[in-house]
Amino acid sequence: MVPKSLIQRYLVGDISEDEVAELDRLLADDPDLRREFVLGAVTDAGLREIAMERAAEPVQRQSRASLEAWSRRVVWLSVAAAVVMVLAFGSSLFQQDSIATLVSSENAAWESSLPTTPGSKLEPGILVLKSGVATICFDSGAKVVLEAPAELELFTPMRTRLLAGAAMIDVPESAIGFVVETPDGYAIDYGTQFAVNVDRQQSQSRFEIIEGEISVHHPKTGDEVRLNGQGKSATVTDQALVVTDSRAMEAIGGTPRGIIRVGTNGRTASAVRHNRRKYIDPDVLLVKRTNKGEWDFRSFFSFDMSTVNLSEVDSARLRLNLVPSSRGFASRLPEINRFGIYGLVERAKADWTIDSLWEESPGPEDGVLLGTFEIPRSQQRGSFGIQNDELLKFLRANQGGPVTLILVRETTQIHGEGPGLAHAFASDSHPEAVGPLLEFTLKATP
Repeated sequence: MVPKSLIQRYLVGDISEDEVAELDRLLADDPDLRREFVLGAVTDAGLREIAMERAAEPVQRQSRASLEAWSRRVVWLSVAAAVVMVLAFGSSLFQQDSIATLVSSENAAWESSLPTTPGSKLEPGILVLKSGVATICFDSGAKVVLEAPAELELFTPMRTRLLAGAAMIDVPESAIGFVVETPDGYAIDYGTQFAVNVDRQQSQSRFEIIEGEISVHHPKTGDEVRLNGQGKSATVTDQALVVTDSRAMEAIGGTPRGIIRVGTNGRTASAVRHNRRKYIDPDVLLVKRTNKGEWDFRSFFSFDMSTVNLSEVDSARLRLNLVPSSRGFASRLPEINRFGIYGLVERAKADWTIDSLWEESPGPEDGVLLGTFEIPRSQQRGSFGIQNDELLKFLRANQGGPVTLILVRETTQIHGEGPGLAHAFASDSHPEAVGPLLEFTLKATP
């Protein structure tokens, strides 16, 4: 039955118990219908009261006082009816339910009417990120890592639109079917990780698979394509939908370069010198160096290079995402801390496992230094890593199979013997940030 008919029958008292149950279900699922019900109930209650008063008092004997009393009674009944409805159906009668949470805001600057404090609940609306990186987790479980400058419109727990900029999207099983729109097209996710880039100047959107499967759609032409291979991508313009592989060239800022990203597929781990596994958190990669070496942490991760043709690569970058750590105090560290990335060359350590003990795990003594980077002790979030010729040469010398990289902190604490901070970087299982990534820039074609 039409919902409005059910409301009308309820108000006139001509409704069955089954219809009441149906109306109750419809009201619980539809905020707009609840508002309509409130309005109808308030109007009905006011009219009934006025009719009763007028039946008991002839019109010619009504006074200004009685009319004012009727008016006050109608107002009171309106408030009472609204209170009853709020108690029955919650505050969603007057407020829009939240659909997502702003999980993190890394050195971010905003221009947005929505709240921008980490931990804030987000209603439908537009987020404008002017600088930095932010992570939004939808109530469905889908996670969007937004990179400035970018503009993201939130619709529902299962639907969003990237209006400008770049984003990484992670979709768990709970959010299969999550839709990411752009001004040119849209993608439906089937439980995967993919990247989206919207270039307003070029009037095009690019969808790239990191792992898993998505379908990309072109609304104007009706074209649709499934992408299910790492490095596969599709570019949507106003006129066409073009599918490319990992060697395809993309026009970003006028530079004809392609990007390939390789993840670790869960092959990440940390080791602590005391070999106490209870101090290892699988969501983060911990690194720490002490003066005495008693509670040192180091981390290591592996990339499968068999799918990458490095002869076509112009440069390589290792990207790591720093996340907050609750282990120790940053005030005991120097103002600037240096980290080292080593490439494993000791074949005896190549078969490390996630549960490897300190002695069994790869360390800097088992590899060659590929590069360093620095982080201020006050910083808790951000993207860091190395990009240089040494990294690319090492990867080329070891292509065709898995390559292990080792992460250590080279600086030690400078104050006291108490617990200094253990830095934490996201692993593949981290709930807020993306784990280690190798990003390859392809050579420009003539």
